[in-house]
Amino acid sequence: MSMLLTYPPGYSPIKEELTKTDKKEIKALISKELDTVLKKEIKKVLEDELSKALRTKASKDEMGEITKKVLKKLYKDLSFHHPYVIDRIKI
Repeated sequence: MSMLLTYPPGYSPIKEELTKTDKKEIKALISKELDTVLKKEIKKVLEDELSKALRTKASKDEMGEITKKVLKKLYKDLSFHHPYVIDRIKI
């Protein structure tokens, strides 16, 4: 099945070639539109996937273990290299 293109009365197709500037403008418009659309879609997909991943018990346990390790190392570093910081803490 073929589709014939017809032009409205009084209009004829453009028969001149696109210049380099025209091509650059078209390319810029298309890339700009693609960037905006893709950013929206990627943001939505990432938010969905991250929210799914962070809800699991395994990821919560893993984040807890990492936090514990960081706090232990920070405490050790503060106690050995900066004892005056710990002395300033009021209980």
